[in-house]
Amino acid sequence: MQRKISPVVKQAVAHYIAQSELLTEQCNSAALQQVRKQAQALLTEQAFPTQRDENWQYTRLTGFVQNHFDIKPALPVTSEQIRQFMPDFPVIMVVFVDGWFNEGLSDDLESLPNGVIYESFRDAADIVGESSKLYEREEEINKEPFGVLNSLLLADGFYLQLANNASLELPFFVLHIQTRGNQMSNVRNRIELGENAELTLVERYVSLVEAFEGDNLNACTNVVTEIELAKYARFKQVVMQEQNDNAFYFNNQFIEQADNSNFNTFYGALGSQLSRHQNHIFMNGEYIESQQNSACLAKDKQTVDSRTDTQHNDVWGNSQQLHKYVLTDSAVGVFNGMIRVDQKAQKTDGQMDNKNLLLSDVAKMDTKPQLEIYADDVKCSHGSASGQIDKNQIFYLQARGIRRAEAIKMITHAFLLEPAESITNDKVRHWVTNRLSAGLASIHQ
Repeated sequence: MQRKISPVVKQAVAHYIAQSELLTEQCNSAALQQVRKQAQALLTEQAFPTQRDENWQYTRLTGFVQNHFDIKPALPVTSEQIRQFMPDFPVIMVVFVDGWFNEGLSDDLESLPNGVIYESFRDAADIVGESSKLYEREEEINKEPFGVLNSLLLADGFYLQLANNASLELPFFVLHIQTRGNQMSNVRNRIELGENAELTLVERYVSLVEAFEGDNLNACTNVVTEIELAKYARFKQVVMQEQNDNAFYFNNQFIEQADNSNFNTFYGALGSQLSRHQNHIFMNGEYIESQQNSACLAKDKQTVDSRTDTQHNDVWGNSQQLHKYVLTDSAVGVFNGMIRVDQKAQKTDGQMDNKNLLLSDVAKMDTKPQLEIYADDVKCSHGSASGQIDKNQIFYLQARGIRRAEAIKMITHAFLLEPAESITNDKVRHWVTNRLSAGLASIHQ
C-alpha cells in the first residue's frame, strides 16, 4: 500500500534530495555516491514518520519538517569563542563546526600514540582499504528515518581506530558547535577498538548563540555513530546534548560487541526543542557487559526522547540501564527501551529502570520499557515510575530548617544526578554533574 505523504513533507523531501545532489557534485567516491542514491530512493518512498508510526507516536516532527535545513560551509570560529565549551580536565580535543571538521581548532592529531589512528570519515577508505566496509551496516542504519537522512547527506565525520592493546590515557573529546541558523550538521562517525583496547570518549553538542543572526536560532544536528568492540575491548562514552532551545538533535548509535567486551555509555540531555537519542546494541559474544544510563531535563515546550534497543545474542550477557527524566512547564519526555534475548543467550542478566519526576501539572511522560525473551534461563527485569515529588520528602527537609524552594532543589538534584554515578572517570563525572546542576539551576530560578 502506497504511503500517503502530505505536500509539506514532500517539499521537505525534495529539499534534502536537492541538498544531497549538491554534495554529490563535489564527491569523487563511487561508494559514497551509491550510498546517497540508495538513501534517496528510500526517503522518496518513506519520507518522514508521523504520529501514526508507532515509534514516533509521541515525538512530533512538525517543527522539523517545516524547517528546510541547508548544508553550508562552516562559519569562522576562534579559539577564544570555543573556550567556554572546553572541559576543565586534560583531553585530546577534536572540533566540528556546523558539521565540518575544523583542523585549526582541534589538537595535533599527528602525535597520537602508536596504534591509534584518526581520520575524517571521507578519508577513512584509505585506511580501511575496501571503502565498502565503511558502509556495511547501511541496511541497519536505513531502518531509522534519520539514518536514511544521514546517509543521504553524508559529508563529514570521523574515523577512530585503536589497534589491539592500544589505549589513550586522556579522554578523546569531540566538540560539535552550531554557529548558524537553518544549518544541518550531518555527521557520520565510525569507531573501531581492537582486542583489549581501551577508550574514553566524551562528546558535547552546543550552540554558539552569539554567532547566530537575529532570532534565527534553529539548527539541526543529525548523527550516526558506528562502534565495533573486539574481544576484551573497553569503551566508555559520555554524550552531553546542550544545544540552544530552538535546535533539533537526532543521534543513532550502532554498537557491536564481541566476547568479554565492555560498553559503558551515559547520555545527558539539556537542550534543543526536540531531541531523540538512540542506542542500538548488538551483544554478539559471550560474557559481554553493557551499561546505558541517561539523565534528561526538559522545560518550556521541549520534547526529549531517549531510546535503547539491546540485543543479547549469546550466553552470559549482562546489561544494566537507568534512565531518569525531570520535566517541568509543558515539557514532554519519551522513553522506549527494549531488551531482546535470543534463544541462544542463556544466563542473560538484563535490567532496565526508568524513573521520571514531573515538576508541573502539565508536563507529560510517555514511557514504554519492553522485554522480548526467547531463552528460559535468564534474569531480566524492567520497570518504570512517574510522579511528582513526595510531599513527605519536602516536609522532612522543611522540618530541619530548609526552605521549601531549596528542599525541592535538593531533591531534584539528587534524583537527576544518580545516573551519572556510572561514569568511572572522576574528572569526567564531576564535569558532567556540574553541567547537569547548571541545567537544573535554570529551572529553579
